[in-house]
Amino acid sequence: MNGAQAEQISQALRKVTRLYNSAIVEMVKDLELTKPQLITLGQIYRGPKTIGQISEGTFLSYSTVSGIIDRLERDGWVERVRDTSDRRVTWIRTTVKSEQFKSLFHSYEQKLFGDVLRELSDDQVNGVLQSLQLLMEQFQAHLDHTASQGSGTNSIKSSSRESQTDEASISPDASKSREA
Repeated sequence: MNGAQAEQISQALRKVTRLYNSAIVEMVKDLELTKPQLITLGQIYRGPKTIGQISEGTFLSYSTVSGIIDRLERDGWVERVRDTSDRRVTWIRTTVKSEQFKSLFHSYEQKLFGDVLRELSDDQVNGVLQSLQLLMEQFQAHLDHTASQGSGTNSIKSSSRESQTDEASISPDASKSREA
């Protein structure tokens, strides 16, 4: 695979993600939930979490998440519960209201994908499924390998430096195009 193909796949995934997120935001606009609130609820749906854990999972600052939780709690979407064994820990968990929304969300999501995929043949749908499964497996293998090597972002930085060196040796104008 060449760099252009990798870029096309990356762009396609980002575009699909944006379109999916737009459809979800459209669905919940009557609920008056913001995107950060939806993302935060998504974290809590996986199980009770502390504000710090939600912050890590959403890549939002602790203070931002704390404000989001304040508003979600005020509106009945989540509740704070003290840990029974360590009173310093406060868990954020779903409420009946948010669990009802979760059920509604899953039925909407099924309808959305049904509508989106309706015009495709069974072979095309199977092809999409196989491609996505293969991509997930490759990402998982990459993450497993990266974790076992302990390379993390260092490998990305190294790869980026190697790529820049390769570009410079291939094209004298490569450094100019990076500056533009």
